Amino acid sequence: MNKILGISTALAASLSAAPAQAAEPGALAALIRDSELVDLTVTVSENYPAHWPTHNQFQRWTFTWFEPRPGPYSENPAVGEGHRSVDPAVPSAGPYYGQRFVIDEHTGTQADFPAHFIPPPTSKMPFASATGWLTGDKYPLRDQMGPAVVIDLRAIRDKAKNGFSPAVTVDMIKADEAKHGAIQAGDVVILYSGYSDAYYRPFPEGNRLAFDPLIAKSAPGWPAPTVEAVEYLAGKGVRHMATDGPSMGPVEGGQAVHVAFLKTGGSWTEFTTNLGKLPARGAYFISLSAKIVDGSGGLTRAIAIKPKGAAGLMEKP
Repeated sequence: MNKILGISTALAASLSAAPAQAAEPGALAALIRDSELVDLTVTVSENYPAHWPTHNQFQRWTFTWFEPRPGPYSENPAVGEGHRSVDPAVPSAGPYYGQRFVIDEHTGTQADFPAHFIPPPTSKMPFASATGWLTGDKYPLRDQMGPAVVIDLRAIRDKAKNGFSPAVTVDMIKADEAKHGAIQAGDVVILYSGYSDAYYRPFPEGNRLAFDPLIAKSAPGWPAPTVEAVEYLAGKGVRHMATDGPSMGPVEGGQAVHVAFLKTGGSWTEFTTNLGKLPARGAYFISLSAKIVDGSGGLTRAIAIKPKGAAGLMEKP
């Protein structure tokens, strides 16, 4: 356990150190080289449930592929199986490969910034405040990374009525603290239920992830924190959270949870995967989005750094 805690603590210290206090040259590189990188990001594809069910579906097409030819990737694999181009014929604008996308900024593994639910003060709308100016291009990078606190919620996954999310409560968070240690300011609190691992599948099976709970109301939704839970975490100095559900808010209505945390200037990463590869404590989480002007959120590559050989929660008996 000391080795595991050491990786997270050392990374946090190295990334926050003033120049005069910085570790010897190469120490951070050596630390990362001797660790394991875990990809926590879903692969976005047009035949997977990467988009919110009431938003536009992700679309892509190949605009050039070395030379004109029938869609070089449309049958690799066959249509309906995995990733594919939507355009059956591909022209060539030059001797290279390139794609174009139509994508909602809240697609796949994504960050939510305060502006997503908090209007700016000039709007004079409900919940308006100065944090409403915090779009993705203005958001501090430091608040999108930190020591990972992974809370195991597998026991409550699917334990709710159809059309509702199981609630992640303050008591559940405090129970995790009693077992693994208190949450500190700057920690990234990660809600692990295995939801995306179980339900991120090609359509039509993929409807179980978000369409069935949200639209058809024929299945339970993903675990989601209560307003009190996110207020508790914000009060402890948590600036970033992550979840393997498609939203941090519950399926029955997410505005209140979003407002309660984002109004504090916090942010979070939704729709992660592979969280079970992380230990309860000791990994370091990083989530960085494309820097697009005025973004309320953004497609993100989320990763974690953990000690080589450290067992994740899903790998423990």
